Amino acid sequence: MLKKTALLLCLLLALAALAACSPSPTAVAVGKNRVDASEYAFYLNYNRLRSEEGGEPEYGEAATAAARESSLNQIITNELIRIKCRELGLELEREQKELLRENKQTLIDSLGGKAAYLEFLRESALTDRAYDKFQENSLYYELLFDHIASEYAPSDEELRRYFAENYIMVKYIRIALIDELGEPLGERDAAERLQLAEDVLALAQEEGADFDLLISEYNDDVSMADAYEGLVLSRLEAEGAEYLLPAFELAVGEVGGIYTGSDGYYIIRRLNLGAGYFEENREYILQSAENHNFSRLLEEWKGETRIKTYDIIEKIDLGNLMEYVK
Repeated sequence: MLKKTALLLCLLLALAALAACSPSPTAVAVGKNRVDASEYAFYLNYNRLRSEEGGEPEYGEAATAAARESSLNQIITNELIRIKCRELGLELEREQKELLRENKQTLIDSLGGKAAYLEFLRESALTDRAYDKFQENSLYYELLFDHIASEYAPSDEELRRYFAENYIMVKYIRIALIDELGEPLGERDAAERLQLAEDVLALAQEEGADFDLLISEYNDDVSMADAYEGLVLSRLEAEGAEYLLPAFELAVGEVGGIYTGSDGYYIIRRLNLGAGYFEENREYILQSAENHNFSRLLEEWKGETRIKTYDIIEKIDLGNLMEYVK
């Protein structure tokens, strides 16, 4: 009887040890941090859903490559932030941890119990441990950002230089590549729009051209139609719409194009952005500079940190990712 009890105890301890460990192999290593295949699969699914926006699932090479790139970038960023918080001794407050627990329990209760919660996780390509980690990520980001921002104090001259290098005012003409419902135009219509854009660009670059008149005649973007004085654009905003980035290379008064966005062809004229804007928006510009500084540091940390991807990520794709959620 004693032997049976001891054997049962050993078995229970072994099962407990197995339950405490992730059954999923490592997919990405960032420094000493390890991210398993299950978490990587979640990010693939997360980025697929974001790109589809309610449309039909896409499993092709382009969709997979885009999801892989976004997933890896997010994982690396999240792990770097945790590493830096650990190095700096930055920890979540007890109240924050308690709030996370309360929010989780509220979710479980709203779904109807633990079984429904586990089903919700499965449908979201999540494990319980990945859910907890995902909820913590934004808190660690804020913790590190606030710490870095508190130590970032640019002088007036430095802030003005940042403003001069990273803010411009523009007017533009958009020749749409989408219809009224937001659907892409057919090949023939798109070719006609390209020819129109080339013609408008030629008119806009003529000496003495009235760009405002051309906007009223050819622009089909109401955002520009309502901006009589022009639109102020930061480099950080332009990085989210790469067709706008070339405008930063234009001289004041110069017209450039054709820049291709997902929604149309753009012809852009750079305008003079006076010092008055800086004075009126100093606080906002400082916040922008803090974001820029934090992004710069993240890129530096990426270059300084050993990052390794494992072969298993090549086996996980948009069609089979649920097999790795365990």
